[in-house]
Formats: sequence, C-alpha cells, structure tokens
Amino acid sequence: MSVQENNTRTLKDNELFSGLPEAEMHYLDGHRRVFRYDRGETIFMQGDASDTVYFLCEGRIKVSKISPDGRKLTLDVIGPGEFFGELAISGEKERGTTAEAVTDARGYKIGKVALEGFLHRRPDIAIKMIQLMGNRRLSAETFLEEMIFMDVEARISTLLLKHSENGVVKIPLTHQEIADMTGATRVSVSRAIVRLRNGGKIETTGDRIRINYPKNGS
Repeated sequence: MSVQENNTRTLKDNELFSGLPEAEMHYLDGHRRVFRYDRGETIFMQGDASDTVYFLCEGRIKVSKISPDGRKLTLDVIGPGEFFGELAISGEKERGTTAEAVTDARGYKIGKVALEGFLHRRPDIAIKMIQLMGNRRLSAETFLEEMIFMDVEARISTLLLKHSENGVVKIPLTHQEIADMTGATRVSVSRAIVRLRNGGKIETTGDRIRINYPKNGS
C-alpha cells in the first residue's frame, strides 16, 4: 500500500483529537512535524531517546520488542487514526520497543514537551489518552495470552483474522513477520501456511493473504 500525497487525513482524524475546537487544533498544528516512511524503514529502535509521540494518518506501523539474544516479538500493529511512541510522556527515557513501517506510512509527530503542555491544558484529553493506552495494552495482553495455549496453525489463523477486513488481511506479511507476531519459528510458520493453503483455508499471492475460514473457527 502506498501513501498518497493528496490524502485527506489530518491530525484531527486521530482518535485522540477528534472533536477538538479549531483553537486547540491550531496549537497542535504549530508543534507538529510531518513524518513519512517507506515500507521496511525503522522509525525508532530500542534504546533511542524517547522524546516524541507519533500520530499515524496512513499506513501501518509494527511495534516490536527485541530480546538480548536478538529474537523479535511483535507487540502491536498500529493503524491509521492511532498513535504510538506514547510512553515518551509517561517517564520513558529510552525507547523500550522498536517501531517499523509495515507499509508506506505518513503522519505527524509532536515533541514530548509540547504535547505535555497541551495535556496539562486539556486534562480531559489526557484521560482519554490514558484510556486508549489501557485499552490497547489490554487487547495486546489478551491476544498474547491466547497465543500461549494455541498450536502454530491456530496462532496464525487468529493473527490473520485479527488483521483482516472482508476476508483480506489488511497488511502485507512475510513468513518471518508472521513468526515475529506469533512467537513461532519461520520454518514452522511456512509449514503451517502450506497446510492452511492446501486445506483451502487461505489463498496467498506474494505477501497478500485472503481468508476462507469463518471468524468463529479455523
């Protein structure tokens, strides 16, 4: 998926700022900076300074944790209208995660100091942000807990359903990316994909996947 220069999404379309009066948006507009990343580019890495919050307008961003031995586990995939890097305003000094563009991505970033100033003036937005952060964390924890009790094929089926719309997975996924997102090995993912495809449960074209099984089962 490519990002179109003339798309109409703006900072006001973000789930956090929808409904704000123009005066408040003017303040935010004065402190925002545009970001654009191509698919596969890294936005920030674990250990980088945590001083900016990102608001995604177009594309998908993968947020991952990398273990000391180099293994990667994808914690979340951020979509249009959402934000990421928000722990910058909760005391995080260095990034505890890595963020990469799953597709071409565009949006806005606001520095920690400017955003904190805005949230002090609008505690209702600060509360909304905390609620959204909590909901996202709960969803991610529930997803990871479910994964623990599933075999690889069931994990992949659950993952694909989570990121699908009208039977099509909304993000391009390589076998390695699926492995990172399900805590499996690339080899086991490749074997499970073959079984799902041979069983008629999915169709694959490159890194695009169409699902043929119902939402209540795999």
